[in-house]
Amino acid sequence: MISMKRQELLRKADVLKQYEVYGYQIAYYLLENETLAAEAATQALIELFKADEFFHQSPSLQKQITKQVFIKQSLSTKASV
Repeated sequence: MISMKRQELLRKADVLKQYEVYGYQIAYYLLENETLAAEAATQALIELFKADEFFHQSPSLQKQITKQVFIKQSLSTKASV
């Protein structure tokens, strides 16, 4: 039997997978660099993963939040280069 913690991690991973490509596209558009876009996307996904309230929002609101987080992380990545 899968533990509750593992089940919750799998649920979060499933939700984040829905936004992974969308977020990467945003990052790549802003950064025009595959390596930097991958780095920004990874950091954005980590940030979303840690935000428990994100997983209790509607899909349309999740998409808006995802866009904001990926833009913010991409700009932060660009600034640090």
